[in-house]
Amino acid sequence: MKKYSAFALAALLAAASAHAHRVWVETAHTHGGEILKAELGYGEFPDMEPIAKDRLHIFRKPMQLITEKGKEDLVQKGEHNYQYQSKKAVKDGSYLVTAEYQPTFWSKNKAGWKQASIKEMPDADYCEQTRMYGKNIVNVGHESADTKIITRPVGQGLEIVPLDNPANIHVGDRFKVRVLFNGEPLPGAVVTATFDGFDNSDRSKTHKVEAQAFYDKAGDDGTVDIIPLRQGFWKVNVEHKADFPDQKVCQKLASYTTLTFQIGHQAH
Repeated sequence: MKKYSAFALAALLAAASAHAHRVWVETAHTHGGEILKAELGYGEFPDMEPIAKDRLHIFRKPMQLITEKGKEDLVQKGEHNYQYQSKKAVKDGSYLVTAEYQPTFWSKNKAGWKQASIKEMPDADYCEQTRMYGKNIVNVGHESADTKIITRPVGQGLEIVPLDNPANIHVGDRFKVRVLFNGEPLPGAVVTATFDGFDNSDRSKTHKVEAQAFYDKAGDDGTVDIIPLRQGFWKVNVEHKADFPDQKVCQKLASYTTLTFQIGHQAH
């Protein structure tokens, strides 16, 4: 399949994306018997920043911990409003932590972007209903590398499902994932990935999507092999746009999703 340079891809994504902000999830290194702490990323990866007051309602659904018992809401707790933690200590094992950005209309006219549909902004050049999802693979305990929980879909509208545990993946190995849209494989989905430290440029003023270290397209079964070429904290990205059901309300239904994980041992 055709590959693009990271710089060319970054320019292409910046031009194509309505907003560069994406949702992702990061969890702290956790041992069995400890409270699990998680952070909701929404800004310039990999930097965490407080969620603006006018967007707090978009994140009204709390982050969740997915265990063998099902979904458990995390509690917002910490110095910043993007910090969460489990209600009780977790045991050794492999889990998922998820975050969701509720469906929100965004329209753009000559004055800029606003949370509105075309009905509220008749002079809009473009409108999309934005949905965002984040998912993090967390291995509690150094020997945890189970696949039972993390390889099951959790029901996100646009979802990246790992088919192995990244704890089993070494640098240069192929890490297979499947992209689902409304629970069905999404053939041809563009899958990009980057890691903490790959793009150190200041994007606070441009808000462009960070440069990507990996690019490929999903096959007919929605799968793609990600090739992590170094250790560290990785973020995989997929976006999908479809026509909004009522064109008088908005033009596009835009879904954005991320999968984050650690390759190699996480720093203590």
